[in-house]
Amino acid sequence: MYVSMTGFSSTSLERAWGTITLDMSSVNHRYQEIYARLPKELASWEPWFHQKLRALYRRGKVQLRVDIAWGAASEAVSINKEVLVRYYTEIASVGDSLGASNEISLADLVNLPGVIDTGERIRMVRDEDMEASLSELLNSGVERWNEMRRLEGRHLSDAIALHLEALERYIYEIERRWPDIKDIAFASMTERINRALEASNTASPDESRFAQEMIFLADRWDVSEEIARMVSHIAKFRETGDSPESEGRKLDFIVQEMNREVNTINSKVSNSEIRWIAVEAKTTIERIREQIQNLE
Repeated sequence: MYVSMTGFSSTSLERAWGTITLDMSSVNHRYQEIYARLPKELASWEPWFHQKLRALYRRGKVQLRVDIAWGAASEAVSINKEVLVRYYTEIASVGDSLGASNEISLADLVNLPGVIDTGERIRMVRDEDMEASLSELLNSGVERWNEMRRLEGRHLSDAIALHLEALERYIYEIERRWPDIKDIAFASMTERINRALEASNTASPDESRFAQEMIFLADRWDVSEEIARMVSHIAKFRETGDSPESEGRKLDFIVQEMNREVNTINSKVSNSEIRWIAVEAKTTIERIREQIQNLE
């Protein structure tokens, strides 16, 4: 399954005491990170949100924002008289020192931080009722968030499938051409060694030892094993992509192995045609890698 790390959802829930809204957004990240922005009335619930979200996804940077629009039933709040008096006294003192004669409006003072005891609102809602509401809101928000991530994952899956098919064609072409090129390269190498021996007037080497050394050299530039491993990696990539869960990290490791095999092929082979095919294969692997960076 392909699930993108990128997603967004916005969900609202109405209660007698007000309307609560949850916005969720996520972007790519190597690890799991959660940022929660809550109104001060719900500040104590931040660990609860972190605990719930950590169990719902594996990696990515998630930003969560909760807002509350309190209803008429919760408007019966208290005024912190001590804070209000302190504001009034300080403002009056500054006004006297500056010679300002403006009258102080209590209506303006009410809007200053700490004057309205908003904690009275949250105390009107029982903890179990608030938790039930937040759970319903979070479940709905996560469901919509996951829907968007799965949709984006399907788009990524389609793009990756095309790149995998192209990569298979490149590997097949290298595999098809390699036997003839291998024989030509081996014959050329043998001829060069013989010419070098003749030019140096060296006695003919032991035939069995010479054959062993030639086999050893041939194995060092033979890419048959790399081709076979590439076929295996592509099959494993598909199998992993079809697993019940999104395996972005595992797919990333497989792509690293693919890249290593193609680099080895490119370094071993001197034939220009195969080297260019290997370059195309490497470019295709890079496109796959860019896509899977978005997967959870």
